[in-house]
Amino acid sequence: MAHKVFIRHTYIYKCADKGCAEEWKINEASKLDKLRCPHCGTYDAVQYVDKDQRTKYNRRGIGL
Repeated sequence: MAHKVFIRHTYIYKCADKGCAEEWKINEASKLDKLRCPHCGTYDAVQYVDKDQRTKYNRRGIGL
C-alpha cells in the first residue's frame, strides 16, 4: 500500500498597520477576503502576492 501525500499550504501574513507590522502564519487560508491581526486587532483586506520564492530561498523544485 502506497503512502498518502498531502500538500499543506502555509500562508504568511503581515499586518498592514505601520505601528504593528507583525507577521503570523495560517494553514490552508487561501480564500480569505479580510483578516484580523492577532497582535493588534486591525481588521483589513487581504492582498495575496503570487511570486515563486524558491529562488530567494535556494529551494529546488519541479519546474513550473
